[in-house]
Amino acid sequence: MVIMSNIFDLILQEGVNTYRSKSSKAALPEVVKDKKKSQNQKRGAISAIRSKEDLSTPFGVRGYVITSKETLLEDFSALSHWTPNVYNYLGYSDKERRHLKGHTEQNLQQINTFVVDIDSKKQPYTEILTACLDHSVGIPTMVLETPKGFQVYFVLASPLFINSQNDFRGLKVAKRISENIRRSLAKVLQGVDLSCNDFGFFRMPNNQNVRWFSEKMVFSFHELIAWSKRQDDDQNRGLFVVASKGQPVDPTQTEWFQALLSTRHIKGSEGQIGRDNLMYTLALACYSAGKGKAETLDLLDEYNSALAAPLRHSEVKKIVKSAYKGRFKGANQAYIRDLLEAWLPGKDVPITNHLGGWHKFKKERKDRVRSHYEEWEEDILAYIQAETDSAQPIKWTTQSAICEAVGIPRSTFNEVVRKSKRILIKRSGRGRSSRTGLTSVAVLLQCALEFNQNHRALYYEAVAQMSGSRENERALWELEYQLDLLTRFPETTAIAGKKFNSS
Repeated sequence: MVIMSNIFDLILQEGVNTYRSKSSKAALPEVVKDKKKSQNQKRGAISAIRSKEDLSTPFGVRGYVITSKETLLEDFSALSHWTPNVYNYLGYSDKERRHLKGHTEQNLQQINTFVVDIDSKKQPYTEILTACLDHSVGIPTMVLETPKGFQVYFVLASPLFINSQNDFRGLKVAKRISENIRRSLAKVLQGVDLSCNDFGFFRMPNNQNVRWFSEKMVFSFHELIAWSKRQDDDQNRGLFVVASKGQPVDPTQTEWFQALLSTRHIKGSEGQIGRDNLMYTLALACYSAGKGKAETLDLLDEYNSALAAPLRHSEVKKIVKSAYKGRFKGANQAYIRDLLEAWLPGKDVPITNHLGGWHKFKKERKDRVRSHYEEWEEDILAYIQAETDSAQPIKWTTQSAICEAVGIPRSTFNEVVRKSKRILIKRSGRGRSSRTGLTSVAVLLQCALEFNQNHRALYYEAVAQMSGSRENERALWELEYQLDLLTRFPETTAIAGKKFNSS
């Protein structure tokens, strides 16, 4: 069984008090000790709600403020959602102290974790683990099962403290990392919510919904920055936008705005950025263009009435009201791109930065003489994923066929495989009778996690075939290490102790 205090300690760290300031059930010496400790470190607050419906009441979010782990440990089993990232302060917007206020990104005290929301159960949580390992930042700290899918936590080894210096630069970097983690997983998993609030409310962990938890799987913020920069390079964008001295562009006059405004078939759907996000994006563009709230409401009302599946008028009003709160300067370019790709596929629509600005772009990969080894490695891994599964963990073919399919020179292929700790290769025979077998750490882990009688034999056979080659030593060590971590979780004890010898 998962020990909930371990989860809360790991995620919240020292962001909130350990004990209640009043009426604590802890021994007095422990309370005094914690108070002395808190004098040297600022403590903040989180909030919690009892049901999902409390997130969207007519008067805002209905819930209560929590400032201690003691309260959280007493109440968590009766709660549905919480804010795992800590705020400087939180309060109530009404005299009855029922509705919360203060949940703005600028009010964040510290970021403890990145969370990815997956609105689909078409893939098991074990597949999510291996997708994170092979295509994102690594095996997550925790995976929760929700009524419609999963939520995946990537906890920082040390929290990122937020301040207003340099126009909240640290917060902007964290948001970019959060976006890149979601995008990396959306490429290989169904239902990843790309429009999810980066640091808002998420499902409350409990003894019934935690499917995976490892205290060892935490992430260095500096390593995440380096990883995120590599993702940005692949998308030809920099980490920051540098303001331009030229005149800003009116976003409502841009081609992308008019293209989105012309859509009529858009609707909300599982795991896809949809109607609400599109209207919110349009409203933000109007706000940044200096249009009045009434003018924007008229525009969106007219647009909404022409939709095949329109919203209620009250919902449109709520979207406009939210956009005009001033939390954001304008429409998010990533959301604009996602909306265009989702609802106007194949249409080449330029996205002009309405706030002005430029990026120092890296050359397109096709224009570079030599692609980075990491990029080639991702191409090979994508090929392995497409050609294998738990029932057939090794792809047998020829090296020439692999190089042709991936589009990689043979010498580069051999060098990438030699350096990789995620790719395993088996060469047999010579000349025309030669064969090459390829698999990956993620594929073998998936085979191990789905451990049944058939997969057990396939797993052992694959590992035996890949053993004994110096090219595979690093990948076999990585496989054993990851498998050791995975088998320590209670639900995967069926494969505990069933490890191989890579020597």
